[in-house]
Amino acid sequence: MFRDLVQVFDSGFANLRTKAGAIIAGREWGDDLDKPTVEVRGWVKLVMRERGKIVPGSHRTGKNIWTNTGKEFLALKMSIATAPSNSFRTDNVAYLGVGTGSQLEDASVLALVTPAAYAAGLFLAALDIPPTFPLLPTRTAVKYERTFAENEITLSLGSSVPISELGLFTDGSPLSSFAPGTRDLTLASASSQAPNAYKTFEPVTKTDSLELDVSWEIRF
Repeated sequence: MFRDLVQVFDSGFANLRTKAGAIIAGREWGDDLDKPTVEVRGWVKLVMRERGKIVPGSHRTGKNIWTNTGKEFLALKMSIATAPSNSFRTDNVAYLGVGTGSQLEDASVLALVTPAAYAAGLFLAALDIPPTFPLLPTRTAVKYERTFAENEITLSLGSSVPISELGLFTDGSPLSSFAPGTRDLTLASASSQAPNAYKTFEPVTKTDSLELDVSWEIRF
């Protein structure tokens, strides 16, 4: 099992100088000084249900990979582009994509291997709004959830789909400066959609008589 670990390194320095430019005092901090790092961890859980009952053998759990796309999102989301409060990114985590392929869980993942439609022509499914915060009153963890109905993913009577990968996406498109609501949700464009987080697992087969519950928890 691959371990998801995003480390946000806190490093820098501050110097006090004279008018002539001479340093008279200073402080520096960073990883090389054995300071703690900020970690972003993700856990994915999914299970199939038939008429509300859990299907034996359908549980899948594991830690995800936070991709380079996701790391860039966090760095830009927390930074001001223009004063007083316009950030570089205003989009938010909003969609879940499923697929039937598999690849190495690595930060360089740029797309799902074999994206699958959850509805006719559509790849990205909206997450439940609002998300929940499992550690309330402390909000250092957030859980995203989505339930796929019997007629979602399995789009025709008697069909089955072996699901083996998932991706977490924002609602902003890189082609539109990540403006909220601009993400292309279609299956036709799925191969160009880079996830913030990615998970692959042993295939679990969804049929048109089963619901699929997915939860994705991110902890800081």
